[in-house]
Amino acid sequence: MSKILITGANGFIGSFLVEEALLQKHDVYAGVRKTSNLNHLNSSEIQVLPLDLSDPTSLRQKWTELKSVIARFDYVIHNAGVTQVVNPDDFDRVNNRYTQNLLQSLVDADFAPQKFILMSSLAAMGPGNEENLAPIEPIDTPKPITNYGRSKLKVEQYLSTQQYVPYLIFRPTAVYGPREKDFLSLFKAINRHIAPYISSPNQRLSFIYVKDLARLLITSTISSESNKAFFVSDGYTYTCKQLVDISKKTLDKWTMPIVIPKPIVKVLALLLEKIAQARHQTSVLNSDKYKELSSLNWSCNSKETEKAFNFAPKYNLENGIKESIQWYKKNNCL
Repeated sequence: MSKILITGANGFIGSFLVEEALLQKHDVYAGVRKTSNLNHLNSSEIQVLPLDLSDPTSLRQKWTELKSVIARFDYVIHNAGVTQVVNPDDFDRVNNRYTQNLLQSLVDADFAPQKFILMSSLAAMGPGNEENLAPIEPIDTPKPITNYGRSKLKVEQYLSTQQYVPYLIFRPTAVYGPREKDFLSLFKAINRHIAPYISSPNQRLSFIYVKDLARLLITSTISSESNKAFFVSDGYTYTCKQLVDISKKTLDKWTMPIVIPKPIVKVLALLLEKIAQARHQTSVLNSDKYKELSSLNWSCNSKETEKAFNFAPKYNLENGIKESIQWYKKNNCL
């Protein structure tokens, strides 16, 4: 039985990675912070492993202690990271430097895995062409537009230059499914008969259902692929209007479209960000989020991923949203 470490295991994507790893009969070590909520890690098969990724010394000590129990992890999926911060510098500190701490500590302790898998993001590439609306291609030059995207690109570059461990990088598009919060906000708006758009209902988008993403990453551990980055989507391109139409059909709600001009959203994002920073809190709508929401093209070509891993997504946006909404209703979120 292969031993796999999954960091950020208690979060939205991480908890599904753990569930899929158990389904695929891996021996699962769930890397979490000491203060993490473990509600979604309730299987007795999971071995919870508190980690401080900010401290390379404590990490090396942890691996040295584990050597008396296991030879090493066969695979490490590094999913831990931040998408919202108070101080923009924290994106680089957590997403980039903490990743380097993790990998280097494994190497220094002679505990390096057979393969290191990084959960990156399409944000590391930046949006696609807004004139011809062509999908983003794997060969395109990365041009991230947010601090989050730049931190992901930076750690990708680190991985591609290190010579110690074979790696895979996955750049998922917008990930949705049970337990996720951004889509829940949209569903709540539609429940109130509001269909919000920023600038244009024709914004091009791509999506991946969290269960499909988890299945791909866990399966990738035993693939022959290495030292390469891959996009992840369900293979389709949608418009923002299609997203709203599918959601309101599933919720059985009529909606009034509200197109919010970019300048208004930009000012509101900056204002909310400043207020949140003064309170030492994060804001869902901030300057980085505005840049993402106002970009017209977030579609990507993921055919290379499908071919390399024999990956066929089981969910398109319609059945993914249907299952998500059923979960939100069952858990009294909607």
